[in-house]
Amino acid sequence: MEITGEISAIIYRNEVNSYTIADFEMEEEETTIVGYLPFVNVGDTLKAIGKFVEHKEYGRQFKVDTFEKMMPKTLGALERYLANGSVKGIGKALASRIVDKFGEETIHVFRYEPKRLAEIRGISQDKALDIAQSFVENWEVWQIVGFLERFGIGAEHAKKVFDLFGSNAIEEIESNPYILIDITRGVDFKQIDNMALGLGIAQDNEKRVTSGIKYGLIRSTYNGHTCVLKTNLIEFVINLLNVSEECVENAIIYLKVKDEIVIEERGEQEYVYLYAFYNAEKEIAFRINRLQKSANVKKVLKIEEKLEKVEKNSNIELSEKQKEAVKLVNDNNVTIITGRTGYWKNNNHKNNNRYL
Repeated sequence: MEITGEISAIIYRNEVNSYTIADFEMEEEETTIVGYLPFVNVGDTLKAIGKFVEHKEYGRQFKVDTFEKMMPKTLGALERYLANGSVKGIGKALASRIVDKFGEETIHVFRYEPKRLAEIRGISQDKALDIAQSFVENWEVWQIVGFLERFGIGAEHAKKVFDLFGSNAIEEIESNPYILIDITRGVDFKQIDNMALGLGIAQDNEKRVTSGIKYGLIRSTYNGHTCVLKTNLIEFVINLLNVSEECVENAIIYLKVKDEIVIEERGEQEYVYLYAFYNAEKEIAFRINRLQKSANVKKVLKIEEKLEKVEKNSNIELSEKQKEAVKLVNDNNVTIITGRTGYWKNNNHKNNNRYL
């Protein structure tokens, strides 16, 4: 479903991911919209696509899936937009004077004849160029949001893309869409890949294959792995991209030379790490080794007696395995405990077993 209207008030905004709740005025009614709405402010005109939902506490709301930020359609809406702080250097009074002066030509003046803004009292030649530049930058941001939306990439990612690449974002993405994999965690690789192929990137393009390799390594981290058996990685990328084994091997060599991956030999097998994860594991190993060799300053003497006293005072009865774990932690600086959770038994409530 598609609705068009103007943001009349911001009720809530998460400054990290731009999740927003706002009052939204349409021609015949007002509603509440919710969703990821970066760069949106009071006075902005939006075309929002989504659906109405019923919130159990706040009632009927329009949940935005995608949106397009539009130029204000009326002079009143344009004045409110200019006054909302989106364009640096323009407040409420100045916005009113600009719209009164240029009327229907206002947007044209900002984009193509910025020096004419100096005709307004309170705007110097330098300020005219500055505020026009701010207006145009906002316009370019809207284009980025719209560009990403065309390929199914949500508006919640647009702010990060703009922060990294600025007004050149569209050109950067068109030359290498796979950069989105590195900066927008959680975006579907296939979505980006289809976008890249649609822009004319060849199937065996080096950027495509190296990105497929990095995607495979990142995906493995979702299951807790920091590295992948090289043969398994090659097979995964071949199936993902429908390219030759030689093509994947060459891309692995390229990434290794660029220090983006590390290949570690373990016996007759090779494991591949993303460079950052390899360094993280090395640092963890170094710190654990240093900790293990340090003096055990936390050791409690006569631990068995202390445990008995704690059990008696707290009405908790530890199992033999739990006591063994406590003693191991007491005797060693580093102890790794694995396995399912245990339970403790309250002596006053024999049937009240609770998981730790």
